[in-house]
Amino acid sequence: MFARFRNTSPTGRRGERIAAKWLRKNRFKVIGRNVHVGIGEADIVCIAPDRRTLVIVEVKTRRLTQRVQPKAEESVGVQKQRKLRLVARAIAKKPGLTDRPVRIDVIGIDLPERGKAIVRHYESAVGG
Repeated sequence: MFARFRNTSPTGRRGERIAAKWLRKNRFKVIGRNVHVGIGEADIVCIAPDRRTLVIVEVKTRRLTQRVQPKAEESVGVQKQRKLRLVARAIAKKPGLTDRPVRIDVIGIDLPERGKAIVRHYESAVGG
């Protein structure tokens, strides 16, 4: 349905793969990754488990180090939220996606040096 473009950061690509796998495991239907529309890009576009709601997902990934650092998802600031709302509106106008409820979720992923990734999913993290 959507063209796919590559995220240039290896950490970002890995995080998006982990997030897409996590979403599928939790009954989301992933319909696009790295979806570009005129105003910007959505990391993942999917349909929620209710099979009705269109979900735009912003993925933030960080490698864990020894120093204290903020959670990856804390970097989704006001300007990024504004951009995500515009991207969500543009995607929701695509054929087959109109007349659906739309929400914007954020997935934060921590990549420890050893062990499994830590995934945090925030539903409706960006309002409006």
